[in-house]
This record gives sequence, structure tokens and C-alpha cells, in this order.
Amino acid sequence: MGATKKILMTGAAGRVGTVLAGHLKDRYDLVLTDIRQPESSYNLPFIKADITDLAALRSACEGVDIVLHLAADPRVDAPWESLLPNNVIGAYNIFQAAHEAGCRRIIFASSINTVSGYPAEVCVSADAPVRPPNLYGVSKVWGEALARFYADARGLSCICLRFGWVKDGAEIGLVNDGLHCVLTHGDLVRLVAASIEAPADLRFGVFHGVSNNRGIQFDISGACKVLGYTPQDDAFTLAEAAATRGERFSWRRPIIWLKRYLSG
Repeated sequence: MGATKKILMTGAAGRVGTVLAGHLKDRYDLVLTDIRQPESSYNLPFIKADITDLAALRSACEGVDIVLHLAADPRVDAPWESLLPNNVIGAYNIFQAAHEAGCRRIIFASSINTVSGYPAEVCVSADAPVRPPNLYGVSKVWGEALARFYADARGLSCICLRFGWVKDGAEIGLVNDGLHCVLTHGDLVRLVAASIEAPADLRFGVFHGVSNNRGIQFDISGACKVLGYTPQDDAFTLAEAAATRGERFSWRRPIIWLKRYLSG
């Protein structure tokens, strides 16, 4: 790992940001930013900034090598009035700020909601046409389109990671559905670290971010081949292990799990 890489993490006070900061703080030169102070900043530099403020993001991106953009409204039922400033304008602002500051790469936290509108029995490749089931997913499609534009027109290396349902492995026993979409904390860290360390000449890519779950619906072969992602967890195996300990578990996979899914 390149300990000299300076990485700006937006959305650092969120659930995913907290997990990643805790695991990446000893590998990289991390700078955290969010609209509010994280509960635990691990003694890392923190910049209070709103992603709707382009000037603030320009300042935050100065001297940064890679931007890890997690900040967004993560609710799948978020109203347009919140998605517009946070997921649409905010996404534009961070791409533009990263470009102006001369950052080398931006890693964009997209969502499996960009394609989770497909029937459960369909195996979805990362290059399949987008099929979002909600406006939140639509907002993440916008972010992926921004990434394509900034890669082609501005020369910024852009990696889009379609995060699934981010869960601590210890929580899997309490999951009743959506196991095929789980991304464990361990695999989350492996995926993001692989994206940070991906070859410098990787200009653009969209990759599904789920664990190596049994009967996987969302194809992760591209992430494994191109990024070197090496998932080590299977949510079904973790759930079965929890069942042997007497914890609640079932094999249901209804789409209703999306109503409870938060990606950020």
C-alpha cells in the first residue's frame, strides 16, 4: 500500500465513512470532511464542509491525490428536494473541485440501486443498462454519468463502486432478506483499497460492490479482474453460521428489503 497517498474522504461522519476511516487510517494520509464532525475522527485532520458549497470543496481538494466521495443522502426513499442538492449538485461539485485541484482519481460511491430494478432471478453484469427502482438510484446514475464525462473530457481517473447493503459480519444473523446484496465491512475495505491501488492508467470503470455471496445476482468479476478485488465473505455462509448459534435467519429475498437499505 502507498502510505504517501493523500486521500480526501467526503461523508466521513456517515456509517460507511466511519468504517473506512477506521480501517484505512494507518495505510494512507487521510483527510476527513463532512457537514458535521464525525463521532470518531481517529485524530485525523477534519474539514467541516457542505458538498453544496463548491468553494469549500475546492479548498478541501488542494494537495489531494485521491478523493473518496461518500457524501450523499443515502435514503432510498429520499425526496427530490434532498436528492437535488446532496446527490446531484453535490456530486457535480466534488468532481469539478477534484478536477480543478489536479487530483489524480476520484472514487465515487455509487449504489447497487442503479440496477436493482432487475428481477431477482436475473444475473446483472456491471455493463447492463441501468434500471433504478427509485429516485435515489437515479441520482447515483447521474454520478456515474458525471464520472464518465470527467474521465473522458477532463482526464480524471474515475472509479464508480456500486455499494450493496453494507453490513458488519456479526450482524448477518439478524438479516432476513437481501443477503445476495450484502457487502461486509471486510469486503468493503478490500474493495475501496483495491480501487485506491488500481493502476494509474485505469481511466474509468463501474463495478458492483457486493461480497462473494452464493448465487450472486450482481456480477463482481470485473471488480476482481480489473481492480484486484478479493472478497472473502459470503453472506449466506455467515447467516448459516449465525443460525447454528440460534440467531434469527431465513432465506427470503423479497424486494421489500430495499425499503430498509441505506448505502451511505
